[in-house]
Amino acid sequence: MPETPPVPHRSHLAGAERALPSAMWHATAGAPVTAPPLDAPAEADVAVIGGGFNGLTAALRLAQAGVSVILLEAGEIGEGATGRNAGMVNPGQFLGPEQIRAALGPAQAEVFLNDLGDAPALVRDLIDTLGIDCHADFRPVIRAAHDRASARMLEAQTAEWQALDQPVEMIRGADLEALTGSRRWQAAMLDRRGFTIQPLAFARGLARAAQAAGARLHQETRVLGLRRSDQGWELRTAPGHAVRADKVILATNAYTGSLHPAFSDPLVTCGAFGVATRPLSAAAQARILPQGHSLYDTHRIPLFFRFDPGGRLMIGSLGFLPDGTRGPQAWAQRALNRLWPGLPKQDFSHVWQGTLGLTAHHMPRLMSPEEGLIGTVGCNGRGIAPNCYFGRMLADIVLGRAGPLPLPVETAAPQGRRALRRDAMDAAMRLYRNTLLLR
Repeated sequence: MPETPPVPHRSHLAGAERALPSAMWHATAGAPVTAPPLDAPAEADVAVIGGGFNGLTAALRLAQAGVSVILLEAGEIGEGATGRNAGMVNPGQFLGPEQIRAALGPAQAEVFLNDLGDAPALVRDLIDTLGIDCHADFRPVIRAAHDRASARMLEAQTAEWQALDQPVEMIRGADLEALTGSRRWQAAMLDRRGFTIQPLAFARGLARAAQAAGARLHQETRVLGLRRSDQGWELRTAPGHAVRADKVILATNAYTGSLHPAFSDPLVTCGAFGVATRPLSAAAQARILPQGHSLYDTHRIPLFFRFDPGGRLMIGSLGFLPDGTRGPQAWAQRALNRLWPGLPKQDFSHVWQGTLGLTAHHMPRLMSPEEGLIGTVGCNGRGIAPNCYFGRMLADIVLGRAGPLPLPVETAAPQGRRALRRDAMDAAMRLYRNTLLLR
């Protein structure tokens, strides 16, 4: 049966994201969630703004606790980075344990390392407990070193994680070539905590579970503004109806925009894009990641590769794509030629992008600038497992039952953190990406 061609995805997202076709995940995620736009004023104990992993996990946790919760999503559930990422479920952040200790101090770092290190297990538990069909593949994730300095960095991080009894190991030489099918990488860290999922299917499963627990979900309901009063919080929505809530969880991350500066000012927004082939031949699949692992590398602008269950290869990196689909397809073909020489020219079926939020110190931030308003921002490219953890944590804070926190609670956005603007960062990423593929 021929593959359905990609169609443009109706989106609330701005600019170039609107002009590109749907992510590969839209073709295999199953039926969308039924969650009609808000059509009347509403009240709830807690309002959650944002229908990604963070907001959905928070809404689920609150509803399971018997709290009246309403979730408002500007587009469709999972439309932002949640449905546009690589589907790699990785622990923590890109930083190693010693870097995290330096950033947080020993006591809080211990909480961060333990809780965020176990975050993929939380995702797996949600999949199992809720019965979510999201094509979970529990083969470990490979982080490959592109040069000797990166190999030394991975070696140090591996030793630090092993000292914490985490299931990671270094691989080199013939063992690495057997896993990747390529001789281009110097060494790699194999992380047995990580795995892959169909991210949009997982998000939709979380949404349905939250609805079944009693949460009210509304798509196509953009929040235009929020105001605190003596009665709590009032949210003004694009459909024209107000929502009143005692507390608000802001779970919009890189898509916060002008909604609240304390949540947008710490971030530099950055594009992340993916290119997917049509199902590869058996011969090609035997050459590229032949044992079915997923991989991302240590370049400053990383490359990542993975297969979906249908044999489509996804190739991605960071940066916005202002020039349609032909440029990214040519870039992806060059990447394949460089890493797996001699492959035939591939037929690409999907090109898409999303937006993620980066912080200056490469760590997420826990923000509570006003009473009854809380959220986290800045997953720095590690969105699935950390956001599920943070969503549950935010719900527990609202419920008054949170344990020790992995991050300090900040009441104001850091100043002077946005020297790198989107256009400057994008230009640097394009130059770096094009240069590395010519080496």
